[in-house]
Order: sequence, then C-alpha cells, then structure tokens
Amino acid sequence: MINIAISDKSALLVTDRNTRRYFTGIDLAEGVVVVTKTQTVCFTDARYFSAAKVKLCSVGIQALLYTGLECVKEYLTDLGVSELFVDFTKETVADYEKYKALGFNVENGFNAIKTLRSVKSKEEVDSIEKACEIAQKAYHTAIKEVKKGITERQLKDRLESLMISYGAEKTSFETIVAFGKNSAVPHHETGETVLENDMVILVDMGCTVNGYCSDITRMAFFGKPDKKFLDCYSAVLTANQLAIESVLAGTSGKQADAFARDYLKEQGLDKYFTHSLGHGIGLDIHEYLALSPKSSDVLIDGMVFSIEPGVYFDNEFGIRIEDTVKLCNGKVERLFTDDKKLIIL
Repeated sequence: MINIAISDKSALLVTDRNTRRYFTGIDLAEGVVVVTKTQTVCFTDARYFSAAKVKLCSVGIQALLYTGLECVKEYLTDLGVSELFVDFTKETVADYEKYKALGFNVENGFNAIKTLRSVKSKEEVDSIEKACEIAQKAYHTAIKEVKKGITERQLKDRLESLMISYGAEKTSFETIVAFGKNSAVPHHETGETVLENDMVILVDMGCTVNGYCSDITRMAFFGKPDKKFLDCYSAVLTANQLAIESVLAGTSGKQADAFARDYLKEQGLDKYFTHSLGHGIGLDIHEYLALSPKSSDVLIDGMVFSIEPGVYFDNEFGIRIEDTVKLCNGKVERLFTDDKKLIIL
C-alpha cells in the first residue's frame, strides 16, 4: 500500500482511472478507491466486481461491491472518518456537492496526490524506460523506410504498429506526423499530406508499458534542407542539450524553461518558441510538474519529465526536439540513447 499523510479521521477518495491505478497497481475501468491511514480498498459495481476481486486480491487490496455512494459513506462512517479528500482537478462541482451531502467535510486532495505521483519509484521508472526504448526503436526503424509519396497517416500507422509489435500496450497519445509546413503547427492533426522532395518530417510519438508513458519528438528532412532550417535545427538542438546539462535538483520549472528560452533569445528565436519547455510524465502523458515561464514547481530526484524546446515559423516549418528524462543523483539523465542529429533522407 502507498502511504499518504492523512489523519485517523480522514480518507482520500479517488475516481480518476490513472490515480486508481497508482494506488492499487491495477487498471480498473470503473471503481472508487478509498485510502485511509491503515488500508486501501476499491469499490466497483457488479459489472466488474468478479474480475476486480481477482486482480485486487493479487496485490493485497480488498474489493467491495459498489451500490452507490451510500455504501462508501457506511464504510467510512464505521471507520470514524469525517473528513474526505478528493482531487478537485478531477471532480465536478456536482460530485463535490454529493460528497458534502453525505455529511463529510470535503477538502482538496490534489496536492497530496501530485506530491506522491511526481516522484517515481524504481519500478515506475523501469516501465517508462522500457516505453522509451520501444518508441525510439520504432521511430528509427520506420524513418529508414520513408519514401516519396508516403502520407502522414501511413507513417503514423507504421510507427504505431511497430510500437505494438515491440511490446507496447498502446500509444501514450495521438501520434503526430507532420510533413512540410504542417510541422509549424505544434499539435498538428496527422492527415493525408503526401511527402514530396525537400520536406520537413516531424514525428511526436510515445507508448505505454505497464500504463507508464514515453514521449519523444524527432526530426528528419526528405531532400536538401536550406541554411535557415539547418541553423534553426542547430539552435533548437543546442537549447535541448543546454537544458539537459543545466537542470539540477532544486531547479524551478521557471529556471529550467529559461535555460532553453534564454539561449533561443540570443539566437533571435525566442518569439518562435511558443510553448513551455516540458511537463511531467508518468501514468498520464501530461502530469505534474510544469517546466514553464511561470512555474514555481521545484525539480527533485525521482521526477520524470520532458525537455522539448521548439521553434515554429507559420506556413514554413517547425522544429521540436523532445526527450523524456529523469532526475537522478541531482542531475538529468536522458531515457533515450540516440544522438538527435538531423536525419537527412
């Protein structure tokens, strides 16, 4: 059981699927997890109860039949619980009112959850590293197969097929493949654009292992890149490497972002860097923490996050180079092993 600092009179109630998985180690489609100072139980309804009971028993967690919030209230009342913590970022106002109506003092449990989930155990990091290994291998296999006339969607399908064949459970988000000027849109929706000569290729992809995500963005060029593109690629790669080398335990999210952003400013490119440097990665592809110009989050050992500087020139091209990294022994370690040099096809 994962320990959480709550009193004898308090309980944490979890309805978010990935947070349920965090506290139980089991992926359940439906359920309400209740964490008290001494135990963790999971309520699930009759549709899932038999299967959940078997899965939860394997990790030493009791499954209870969910027949509505009243059964949760009865369980907590018997334990003498009067204060209920819920994640205000995941619950609706209507949910909050329901919990209040049960007679509990309802408080925000987000800070406790984010503190726990932001620092990864060895087992969690092992899963993320495996997901990174799979994504990297799939990218470098697929990019060697690229030929003129392929569509964005065809490359996307190949990347995703390879990740599954290499042992991924699923993609960790919707794979982005952007050709040519489409790369200037950071969250381009992969479509039917055909690869022609002298086109940028941007791929943003990832997969999950044991529920844990990887996130990687790599660039290639089909044809002969011009000086502007090469200079910008060099600047973004340097910004990526500078951030990796400069971020240390105790660095704030704002300071981390500045390592890359200030360098791009020196190159006259900061106004084209239109998003944050990075985000936490775990069971969710975007989770606490934020590496952004306004972030006061502090990086500590055990955190896993992205470092992804980018520049985008509307209707021309975009460049983003992204690594999933971990903070270990006070320093950043990449979870990919490729050298990130521009691949020219």
